[in-house]
Amino acid sequence: MTDDIDALLRRKALELAKTKFKETLPLPPRRQLTDEEVVKLIREITKGERAGEIIDNALALYKPYVMSLFRKIAELHQQGVIKELMDYELYEMLLRAGFKVPVKTEVKIVRHGREYKLGES
Repeated sequence: MTDDIDALLRRKALELAKTKFKETLPLPPRRQLTDEEVVKLIREITKGERAGEIIDNALALYKPYVMSLFRKIAELHQQGVIKELMDYELYEMLLRAGFKVPVKTEVKIVRHGREYKLGES
């Protein structure tokens, strides 16, 4: 009986030592993503109707500057912090970072089953 308990204790201690050893080992460095891979990953994780338009406009206006933000978002996605991103969240991130990204907006009014665009009589 005591032999079984000693064997279990030794096994548990060995497993604990293995896990501690694995934690102390440095992780292998990850490969740096290219700009195209970063943009592709951002397009994949961003959901919503306006996601493509926001990404395209941001890249057209602020490409060298916005890539660092996109790279950080991609890094957080790879770490598992960000699973998916809605289009309005991406827009808000860009605004908070100081990038005013224009988005085409239309105001429509529906009256008596007819649709009017703002500015029409």
